[in-house]
Amino acid sequence: MYSKAKDGKSVARLKNGDPMIFARGGEELEYLQEKKIEVEIVPGLSSAISIPSLNKIPLTKRGVSSSLSILAGYGAGGKEPQWTGVGATAVVLMPVGNLSLVVEKLITSGKSANTLSALISSGSTEEEQLLISPLSSIVELAKVTGIESPSILVAGNVVNELLNIKGKTVAAFRPSNELERTRRLVEKAGGIPLIFEICDVEFSEYPKLKKALAKDWDYLVFMSPNGVRSASNLIDLTKFKTIAVGNRTKTKLEEHGCKKVIVPEQQSSAGVEELLKEKRGSALALRSPLAKEEIKGAENVTTYSIKLKNLSPIIDEYLSKKVDFTLLTSAGLLELLLESAKEKGKKARLTEKLNDSFVISIGRKTTEFTLTNDIWVNYELSKPSLESLFQRSVNE
Repeated sequence: MYSKAKDGKSVARLKNGDPMIFARGGEELEYLQEKKIEVEIVPGLSSAISIPSLNKIPLTKRGVSSSLSILAGYGAGGKEPQWTGVGATAVVLMPVGNLSLVVEKLITSGKSANTLSALISSGSTEEEQLLISPLSSIVELAKVTGIESPSILVAGNVVNELLNIKGKTVAAFRPSNELERTRRLVEKAGGIPLIFEICDVEFSEYPKLKKALAKDWDYLVFMSPNGVRSASNLIDLTKFKTIAVGNRTKTKLEEHGCKKVIVPEQQSSAGVEELLKEKRGSALALRSPLAKEEIKGAENVTTYSIKLKNLSPIIDEYLSKKVDFTLLTSAGLLELLLESAKEKGKKARLTEKLNDSFVISIGRKTTEFTLTNDIWVNYELSKPSLESLFQRSVNE
């Protein structure tokens, strides 16, 4: 720039974003002024403020955040970043390659590990990807999803707004015995329910289930309330040590008189498997017929059957509606939907429609299956509980 300017040329230095925010604008200005070159700065629009706004994240909000810090994911020369006095909202540029350290620094600077964060890749482009997660799990989820640079990270309570379903349409594909519960939860949180009845759950005395329950087990493992209902028709559950995948299943067991129900710290299939390693006893896992993988460390048995509805009109209605949020509560049910859509030549449209909404996955297995089918997951529940999700909107 200097060599051309000293020859009397007018030189334009084009820069993405704002030339004075995490760019060389300040250094170049200082150098040129020292050389007596007249310089004009034309402000730009930094991704630090524009990308969050495009994703409806208010960086400041009355009663939520009155301070903002814009931080670099790397220090000078690639060294560890040095931050002090981080604001209520933190925006970190270039975080992905250094994400573990970025999260560690945010937490040591005062952010709670439960603080929601938004990782946004390729913002404002057709390739944009948005991932919401507590700081405690954003690093792991970034690896699972494969989110890449260029990206920014927004951390703070302002991110909670993205999970607020008030006035928004929430779609879900549910078995018949979960329809009303799901509808009530959405309505209580202020959302507009669009709940599709995808199948009936049928309970019967399966010979295999009855035979499996007749054996001497150290633990019975329940992966859903449906398993509790099925087994309770055949045995006295109070005579067994029980493990529940989550709190809702635990509550169902307690309704049947079970005491000291064990719930893994990580409420998921992986959490159950880790718990079984610790217990080292014989275990029977009562599973859904749609379960994608067996629980390792236990004998697995199907506890009920499902009867599918005609999925074609369900898919057509979903495609025709305005959908803000889509809840994916089962990898197995999603697989059936995609297979039906493929048979009708509508799989690409269904995938596109899902990606146009904010997709919420109930857990890691569902997340992984969803991603393998080119459907992006925006948020994964830390616990397999719709109640915890919708409580956020109630509290907003």
